[in-house]
Amino acid sequence: MSGPLRRMLLVNVACMGGATLFMFLNNYLLAGGLDKRQVGFCDAGFWIVSVLLQPWLGPQLDKRGRTLFLRAGVALLTLAAVGYSYTPIEIQYVLPLRILHGAGFALYLTSAWAWISDHAPADKMHTIFGIFGLSSLGGSILGPIAAGLIRGAHHPHKDLLVFQVAVGVFLLAGLILFTLNDAERDPIHEKATDESLWKLAWRPRLRGPLIGSLSFGLAVGSLFAFAAPYLESLEVESVPALFVVLTVVAGVGRAFCGSLSNRFGAGPLIAPCLLSLAVGSAGLGSLQWFPHPPPTVLMLLSGGVAGVGYGLVYPLLNGLSYERLESWERGRGVSLVAACIDSGNAVGAAVAGGLAQAFGTGHMFLVMGAAVAVTAILSRISDRP
Repeated sequence: MSGPLRRMLLVNVACMGGATLFMFLNNYLLAGGLDKRQVGFCDAGFWIVSVLLQPWLGPQLDKRGRTLFLRAGVALLTLAAVGYSYTPIEIQYVLPLRILHGAGFALYLTSAWAWISDHAPADKMHTIFGIFGLSSLGGSILGPIAAGLIRGAHHPHKDLLVFQVAVGVFLLAGLILFTLNDAERDPIHEKATDESLWKLAWRPRLRGPLIGSLSFGLAVGSLFAFAAPYLESLEVESVPALFVVLTVVAGVGRAFCGSLSNRFGAGPLIAPCLLSLAVGSAGLGSLQWFPHPPPTVLMLLSGGVAGVGYGLVYPLLNGLSYERLESWERGRGVSLVAACIDSGNAVGAAVAGGLAQAFGTGHMFLVMGAAVAVTAILSRISDRP
């Protein structure tokens, strides 16, 4: 593996670790006075800004390269972390910060996958995507563990310390990014300036992956917005354990992503992986019927089942956009997949917040699991390679 690729993996570990340091952010907001509907609304703002950015970002990635937007994304993530450290917990302050946070995450993550697609040889594409996804999960293990250790018992000043540590992590990632450059790419095809992101979405070969992207977003948007507050309400002592198990299982899946894709094809794997996310979500919802705290093994089993889908779906979706598009339009392809995932995230977070406020978080996870299962089946039925 080349030096630039290794440095990009290090950047990704730092950025995803910094991002998952915020796993207790919603707990902090709820403890500070926001209700579940407001928290869901703020999370929806985080994802909606990404959806709005993607039609502009995709063509810009194809025209201007990747590193400019990688650096801009990390800069916005740093500013958001600073904002959480110093602003009051009121909706008029939190919502703009969540939008800024979402813009930074969208710029970074979309640009990162586009950068990797430029550096992935065609014969090793799924393997490189799997390794890059594995580095994301490495950061996603370190973030919750670090947050749990720093935070300890829930005290607001400890949450602020977590945010300040995230600032330092993002600054380190930003410094490393200045050692990376864009790969040499083919001249932009004439169509690249004529065909919009949404016109690209109408291609039959992308229909299945895009529905799968929406389904993935529904699962992730509800899971990461409300799993931690839900488990704390059930008196679970080690909330980060769920995320560690989910991430470890996801990491194992991504380690074998290349060989699985080569054997079965990326398209046929997406629906079964989405169904594992649906089962994991329903498993979390069922914990409400057990005495508090619920059996740890059932909580971890739910996280492990969800981890199968969480680990494989994202690199598989990006792999399909790589396979089914030309090199001069892959920036828009990655951006389109991100827009659909983030649309699902926004809807998932907002709907989950409303359902949790009205019917309880446990019932919300059951409903969202059913929604993910239905959209997973639709993605398979509609796929036209």
